[in-house]
Order: sequence, then structure tokens, then C-alpha cells
Amino acid sequence: MNVVITGSTKGIGLGMAREFLQRGHKVLISSRSQTDVDKVVARLSMEFSAELIAGQPCDVGNYFQVQALWDAGIAAFERIDYWINNAGRDGIHENFANTPQEDYVATINTNLTGVMHCSRVAMAGMLTQGSGRIWNMEGFGSNGQTMEKYGPYGASKYALRYFTKVMVNECKGTPVEMCYLSPGMVLTELLISKEAQSAPDWERKKGVYNILADTVETVTPWLVENMLASKGNGAAVRWLTTPKVICRFLISRFKKRDIISALEQKV
Repeated sequence: MNVVITGSTKGIGLGMAREFLQRGHKVLISSRSQTDVDKVVARLSMEFSAELIAGQPCDVGNYFQVQALWDAGIAAFERIDYWINNAGRDGIHENFANTPQEDYVATINTNLTGVMHCSRVAMAGMLTQGSGRIWNMEGFGSNGQTMEKYGPYGASKYALRYFTKVMVNECKGTPVEMCYLSPGMVLTELLISKEAQSAPDWERKKGVYNILADTVETVTPWLVENMLASKGNGAAVRWLTTPKVICRFLISRFKKRDIISALEQKV
């Protein structure tokens, strides 16, 4: 299996890259920074066979860079089986009236326009090669849930689910499959940055995270195993389902869970 993962020099993207590599699959590492890509490729090449790993910088908001990412994958691996649209941007947590234009534009460009660029390029390439699967990463807001100060991010993820639904329909009868990927609440720098920890509502959020959140090391093995095992256009791999959320809140009444404290000090 040959895999392209956008935004894979850290967090969930890097975690999934490691899991694919551990299973013997080839992975193309990507992020906006050439320096970050080079560092991660070098580090992974010390853990896994260098023949399994390639790297290419890409700003998903730039269509021509996305096309260059596909071309790099073909040059390295000859074909691309999985394209995972993981790159995402959280943006600042502020009331929309106080959010700078450049911040919410950057969020939409990455989370929505970037996914559209990637999906168009990957679909065209996969139609030409005769097969392939595209995975779109969901997030808070995908199911219509709302929260103050998450307007641009939540809107981008709500629109992403709509877009993915349409693409699932458009992929029917073709050799390309469009799929959903949802990691749930994962403890990356998006959730526990210094900015987040200094916010007035941090203690309230920390309580929720201790109930619902998980580490990259916990979630990514499950995601990759289930992606590889899933079948068909429109497949959905979702870690934090509604029954699991209900179960965790019920358990929290009797058993306290603390996975935040140790991580707070490391950020």
C-alpha cells in the first residue's frame, strides 16, 4: 500500500504515518515546511526502511503544490493507493467579531479549500491509475455540534462532511472511493497549546478532555487497522462514537481519568 498523508510531520498525521510504516506500507510525508519534512523523513528512516519513506512539502491551500505532492508520490512509489486529507488548522479561539480576517481565511483555506484541492487532484490521478481511496478527516462541527469561539473551524468541518457526502455519490460507479475518517478528541497541540491552557475556560475544557480525549498513540493504531480493514465507497472509520461518549460520561461518575496533567507540562 502506498499512502500520502497531508500534515504528517506531527500529531495525528505523524502517528498514522508510523502505523502504516510499521505494517510495511510506503508513506509520503508532507507539511508546509521543507525543513520539517526533511527532519521527519530522516528520523523515520532511522526506524524503518528508507525505501518505504518519501517527503514533499505542500501547502494544501495551493492547488499547484497539491499537484506537485501527487507527482512526488507517483515518482517515489509509482502509484498512490490511499490519500489522507489530514492537514488542518484550528485558528484562534475568539468571538468571530474579534477574529482577524487573515486567521479565519487561513482556516477555511486549509480545512476546506485545501481538502477540495487535494480531492480533485487525487481523484483525477486515481481515475487514471484505475483505483484508490481518499480519506477526509472530520473534526468538531462535522455533525452539526456548535461551540462559541469555534465558528470558522466548526463551519469548515460541517462543510467538509457535506462535501464528502457529495463526493461519495460522485464516486459511485468509478474505481475511486471517498471515505470518512474521524479520530475523535486527540491530545495534540491543537487542544493543549499554551494559548489554550491560559484561556479562562481551560479548567472546564480540561475536565471534558479527561473524559473524552485520547493520546495519538492510543488512537492512530486503531484508525490505521480499521482503515485497512474497511471496504467500499463511503466507508467511515470513527473512533469516538456517540455510544462511546455516553459510556465514558457514565463511567466518569465512578472512575476519574486524568491524561491531561502529564501533557500540560510538556507543551
